[in-house]
Amino acid sequence: MRTSAPPLKTTFRFCLLVFAFSAGLWLVAERIGNEPDIPVNLPVSSLMAFFPLIAACMLAYGREKGKGIRDLFRRLADWRSVRRKVWYLPALFLIPAVLFVSWLYMTLMGYPLPDPDPHLPMIPVMFAVFLIGAAGEEAGWMTWLVEPLQQRLSALTAAIICGVIWAVWHIIPWMQAGHDAGWIAWHSLVTVLLRIIIVWIYNNAGRSVWMAVLVHADTNVAFFVFPDYGSHYDPMVTGIILAAVVAAIVILRGFRTLSSEGR
Repeated sequence: MRTSAPPLKTTFRFCLLVFAFSAGLWLVAERIGNEPDIPVNLPVSSLMAFFPLIAACMLAYGREKGKGIRDLFRRLADWRSVRRKVWYLPALFLIPAVLFVSWLYMTLMGYPLPDPDPHLPMIPVMFAVFLIGAAGEEAGWMTWLVEPLQQRLSALTAAIICGVIWAVWHIIPWMQAGHDAGWIAWHSLVTVLLRIIIVWIYNNAGRSVWMAVLVHADTNVAFFVFPDYGSHYDPMVTGIILAAVVAAIVILRGFRTLSSEGR
């Protein structure tokens, strides 16, 4: 089921709600520090992943009452409407492949990396945790930010705007996690590029929010599988490789739709 996109002023209100809710959690995280961690060694501030869903539910209820919320959750579980199941391949394997190439480059260049340990027993646990968190985010980002934007602008522009907002939303948690300015700048670029990948797969899979959730969760698992739970991940290396991948996608698919349809 597809509903008309909300007006841009409602999209702006959605972003304000997400940042307002998140600010309270950032203050709590600052007071208590990095402890206690939640499963998979995630900081308390990672609970902000549910704020886009909460904001989306509030606005959906205000717009269409219970029907709006039901439609929102139907889109989260719209795997039956995924067009062309072949899109599960990039959804599940593209970002892990990019990170594997990053690890291979770093190994060949002599970066001080620990021995590979993919933490195989933890992968199902990580995937389950990240799938829930990704659903909490994508229910809001895709339906209340990307969708209204790309109905008025190009898909690439919508993805970049969402990616920038997504990156800014993460800056304080990244700072609280102890990352320096260089790491944050490069990972912000990675974040914007990831949003372009998500929008590309979302559009080609029939505007499936489920597919956006899947890409998001799979990406987080791939980052944590990187040597020693992502502690040796270098966003500069990954950002350069991912930029080349995104450039190829934009050239091949076109910036207006990032899809073979509507070109």
